[in-house]
Amino acid sequence: MESKQTSIMQKEIFEEPSVIKKLIESYITEDGKVNIELPEKISNIVIVASGSSYNCAAIASPLVIEYANIPCDCEYSSEFVLQKKHFVTPDSLYIFVSQSGETSDTLNAIRAIKQEGVKTLCITNAKDSTMWNLCDYKILSDAGEEKSIASTKALCAQIFCSILVIMKIISQAGEDISGIVNTMRRLPSYLERIIMDTDKIKTAARTVAQYENISILGNKNYYPVAKEGALKMKETCYLNVMAYPFGEFMHGHVAVLNQTSIVIAIIDEENAAFAQRNLEKIRKNYNPKIVCITSVQEFKSGDINIYIKTKRKTKAIFGALLTLQLIACTMASILDRNPDSPKGLTKVVKD
Repeated sequence: MESKQTSIMQKEIFEEPSVIKKLIESYITEDGKVNIELPEKISNIVIVASGSSYNCAAIASPLVIEYANIPCDCEYSSEFVLQKKHFVTPDSLYIFVSQSGETSDTLNAIRAIKQEGVKTLCITNAKDSTMWNLCDYKILSDAGEEKSIASTKALCAQIFCSILVIMKIISQAGEDISGIVNTMRRLPSYLERIIMDTDKIKTAARTVAQYENISILGNKNYYPVAKEGALKMKETCYLNVMAYPFGEFMHGHVAVLNQTSIVIAIIDEENAAFAQRNLEKIRKNYNPKIVCITSVQEFKSGDINIYIKTKRKTKAIFGALLTLQLIACTMASILDRNPDSPKGLTKVVKD
């Protein structure tokens, strides 16, 4: 039965609009300039992180390539330290993301790459942490204390800070960033509207909570969003939820739908036609329940369709992420789980 008590996790999700508003006030000037420091010349970027912070890295990496036109890779911190060689040029920038600034694998990765004389930047919620003091350039994600073990508002802040980096690179190249600045300024009110659409969120959560076989699908930037949604459901509901790229799912993985299943699909204008074809095949061959989180109003292929109204990819990423966080949090309540303190998990540093 759904609990009437508001969890800390839910409260922290609800704080995301105010967190973004605070970051806008801190880092974007009235005349639309981005107030962070970066190297003047950047040839390539590598983003290194663990857990939810890695999903931030994976969301940011294709955005860097698309908007800043710079090669960008992302790596898990634990894998990074095992790799003997890394691609390094005099103008490489290595970005490290951690909520606590004390993630051991990420700190080991920083120490390893700094031996090669690489410029480093950290995005962290903890000023004066070990990571903060190790890196050459620093951005405080400034989400405030996050008490719930499942990261929500801190991750949201990290993604926003990654977009600040992209905007700064574009502006240093002499290009106009007014469009993306205006989009980011509208982000807090956009997130507030999604939070207010509680009926669709609750309906989706009640439906998804009935299943143990859950697949979340997303293309490109939305695949790591899907991975983060799956992580949140694993952390809070103890379910084996899997995320897949839409197309790759159709190559063998789709056989999991031979079990009683539900599919959650993230849709935007870029992948709508592709997703439509695949969902039609999925429904024809397996007939699972389908929930669509979509920024395309006309897209009605799900049994439940949650419309996150926007034509801007950067906003839709946040909208899909917030929606999945709310579904996971509501599911935990329905399943009588404590989302704030999952069994076997701890938070090393909260702020």
